[in-house]
Amino acid sequence: MGKEKLKRSLGFWDILMFGVGGIVGAGIYAIIGQAAGLSGNMLWASFAIAAAVALLTGLSYAEFVSRFPDAGGSFEYIKRGMNEKTALVMAIFIAFTGIVAPAAIAISFAEYLSRLVEIPNWISVIAIVIAMATFNIIGSKISSYFNKFATVITLLGLALVIAFCIPDWGQVAYFEMGDEGFAGILAGSALIFFSYVGFEDLVKMAEETKEPKKVLPKGVLFSGIIVFLLYVMIAISAVSTFSAGELAKKDGPLAAIIESQWGPIGGTVLVIVALFATSKTILSNILGTSRLLYDVARDSEISWLKKFTTLSGMGEKTPNYAIIAIAIVTIAFGLIGNLKIVASISNIFVFGLFGMVNVALLQYRKNHKGKEEEGIFKIPLNINNIPIPTVIALISILILFGFNIYNLLQGNA
Repeated sequence: MGKEKLKRSLGFWDILMFGVGGIVGAGIYAIIGQAAGLSGNMLWASFAIAAAVALLTGLSYAEFVSRFPDAGGSFEYIKRGMNEKTALVMAIFIAFTGIVAPAAIAISFAEYLSRLVEIPNWISVIAIVIAMATFNIIGSKISSYFNKFATVITLLGLALVIAFCIPDWGQVAYFEMGDEGFAGILAGSALIFFSYVGFEDLVKMAEETKEPKKVLPKGVLFSGIIVFLLYVMIAISAVSTFSAGELAKKDGPLAAIIESQWGPIGGTVLVIVALFATSKTILSNILGTSRLLYDVARDSEISWLKKFTTLSGMGEKTPNYAIIAIAIVTIAFGLIGNLKIVASISNIFVFGLFGMVNVALLQYRKNHKGKEEEGIFKIPLNINNIPIPTVIALISILILFGFNIYNLLQGNA
């Protein structure tokens, strides 16, 4: 029996919005305060460094997805560049990030919702995960509609923060570091990196994208650049409103910024925006991780995994059993998780994953020297078929990984 195929229904704008939406999620709402406590008024530099490191790895994702437009994402790339055994081990890393991260974000959603209505957090956690899983089960096109709507709301909320704060720009010393100096800036970048895991979810949409070899590389890179510019402006706005020390102490720093500028109604608006931001991040994580499970099961010889290759649904078919399994485990973690700690723990897996994708590309280039396909995206600046940006990405990931461990040991997480 031939393999069932996912339906190609997504175009460039769908992918761009998935990319921006997957990155501009809960991280900016929850982590910006802690990062400010580390990097001081140079919070913008922490965001810029994290974005630059993520974009360098984004180049590796772009080349791999152009070569292998497969729903497995990093699993497929590591398998192609290295071997299947290594890819299966890394699949655990990918799945852990794609399950625990949305679980923690579901807790964040519950905390925001509790500011508007009195409802037990555990009920909110279960309800939002089930709701986002249902969108995924209905199909990727419906998920795309919700994601685009929620992304627009999220971006409008961030634009509101920037618009209110622009009059205050230029009134503080933006090159004033925190108490820990440059080390604090790098520690802030390591903490922020959690926000960039959206690249992994985006490339998993390859089998549901029209002309993926052309569309997805553009989607990966353009979404990264858009988020980079947006995050730097938000960082400048934040330290223009409150000192870095004050930001670090705020519960919901962006809501606090708007409340200081617009009053209680502004704070409420930002809480609502945060609900959309957190919900769509849960949506994209469940979507991406279910596609990983689908692809691993499809390529595996393990019989009990084959159930996760089942595609069903009315009209557009999706890997429903994989989605349901991911949702159940996400709820289980969500009932006991903590966003601040999980962000840094998840970063360990994100850095490991991004590092392995870069290693896999270097190995693939080494094994396929002189064997180039036409019509694929290839990373520029190569020496003897070794892409220099990929080497820089690997070195910078190792540096930030070290600072992420430092954050955990110092209690900065």
